[in-house]
Amino acid sequence: MWRLNTPNIEITDRELLTALTLVNGNAVYPISDNQRQRIRELYQEYDNNSGNPHDNLKGEDIVLDLRQAIHDAYGSQVQIRGRLEDYRDKIKLNAECCPYCGFGAITDLDHHLPRSTYKAHAIYARNLIPSCSACNNLKRAKAGDTPDTQFSHVYFGQVPQEVFLVASATANISGLVVTYSIQKTPNLNNDEFQRLKYQFSALNLNDRYVSQVNIHIGSLRTSIELMAVYGENALRCYLQQCYEQSRQDFGMNHWRSALLKALTESDEFCQGAYRFCFGRKDMAV
Repeated sequence: MWRLNTPNIEITDRELLTALTLVNGNAVYPISDNQRQRIRELYQEYDNNSGNPHDNLKGEDIVLDLRQAIHDAYGSQVQIRGRLEDYRDKIKLNAECCPYCGFGAITDLDHHLPRSTYKAHAIYARNLIPSCSACNNLKRAKAGDTPDTQFSHVYFGQVPQEVFLVASATANISGLVVTYSIQKTPNLNNDEFQRLKYQFSALNLNDRYVSQVNIHIGSLRTSIELMAVYGENALRCYLQQCYEQSRQDFGMNHWRSALLKALTESDEFCQGAYRFCFGRKDMAV
């Protein structure tokens, strides 16, 4: 849903050789110069196609033993305590939190194109997305033939300077209900729109945002109550300032930004229903 800087791949060739070599120097697979060049070309095809699924990226002209060796190297060398553990750590440092959900801690590397199908890309940095465990598990092996069954690419996906993640907020005596959705914008191409919609649904983000919304609203409770003393307009002004700061800190399509915009526009919330939107605040015993 949100974008990360594209990883530098200058050391990709070196990492490939490391992945295919044992600690004692023996080759897991004796890759030839021609095969190394073909892998480089396959990686370039991946970039040219913005990482979107395509039969050409399966590299089926490359011998299966080599593709399988690269596939297996991810499990034996890139994972924790493998020879490429530092490679894994550098990729994970590319994100402060999960780019799929916008709140989860970075614990995993997700294969944008499934490792099981696109074996030759198993250790390619631009196919490895730092993510949280929940998103990684929900996304697993999703790379269909059409945009409405694909995920948007965190490194290559279109980034229109428009708000496409929107939220609506209903506040009353029963509490606060916030519903998010992906909206088509003039400059968001239809394929990317379909990917974003599918991704949002597949990751079950509306349900997963509930607890995050409650936590975030709770963190603003004192300020909201203080500003509300000065009236509806003062509260709206405060929420608008929070929204502008969130856009600056997290981006216009972050769940926090969408939430704050929805609260700013909610007459119910600003006219007093905010009182029903906080959980109980019992003293610790």
